[in-house]
Order: sequence, then C-alpha cells, then structure tokens
Amino acid sequence: MPALNIEFSADEMARLRERAALAGKSLKEHVHDVTVDEADRIKFVEGATAEAERILPAVTEHFPAGQR
Repeated sequence: MPALNIEFSADEMARLRERAALAGKSLKEHVHDVTVDEADRIKFVEGATAEAERILPAVTEHFPAGQR
C-alpha cells in the first residue's frame, strides 16, 4: 500500500496528537482521515462551483436582479 512520510514541527505534532485523541483515533488514522476528507471536500467544492457556473446564466436570465 502506498505511504507518505511527512515532517511536522513538535508543536504541530502535539496539536495533531491532541486532535486524534479527541476524535478517539490513532494519530495515523486521524491524519489519514483528515487528509482524505479534505481532498474529497475540495473535489466537491470544485464540482459544485463548476455546476453553479454552468447554471448561473439561466438563473440570472430567469430571475430579474430584484428577485435574486
């Protein structure tokens, strides 16, 4: 399975350990989940933005400025 080795400062590592403990996860699980969740969130936002840009002309044409 592919892996990634990332360096953190002592302060960053302490913060990550604290967040992992609060989430009830190991540090490895927490960093994995947060990283994948962020990648998925970015993909969603990009898709939503593209869809909004696609439909915006029809929306602005259908609804006059005072109705938007």
